[in-house]
Amino acid sequence: MGSPYSPKANSMITCEVSNQVVDLGSIIRISGSLWPVHLALAFVQVSKDEGSTWENLAMATIENGNYSYLWTPTAAGSYVLRTFWAGDMDHKNMTSLVVRVEVK
Repeated sequence: MGSPYSPKANSMITCEVSNQVVDLGSIIRISGSLWPVHLALAFVQVSKDEGSTWENLAMATIENGNYSYLWTPTAAGSYVLRTFWAGDMDHKNMTSLVVRVEVK
């Protein structure tokens, strides 16, 4: 007789930016929150091809349910950002909705 199946609980992570249209050289604050509140790492990810491929931009510490990261884009263009949390023993991993940033 095996152990009873215990599904992982849902989690939620958000991703917001301080400005969606910025001049090259400007600093963008990427921030959000994780529910339920955990001390964990958020992987801030960026895509330059409308989400076909993603690269990790930074790892931000989630403290008291919130994280923040300051990013200075190095090239003009359109970017899509999201945040990923890997989950834990009791909670599913989660990816935020995407936000778009236009750098002029």
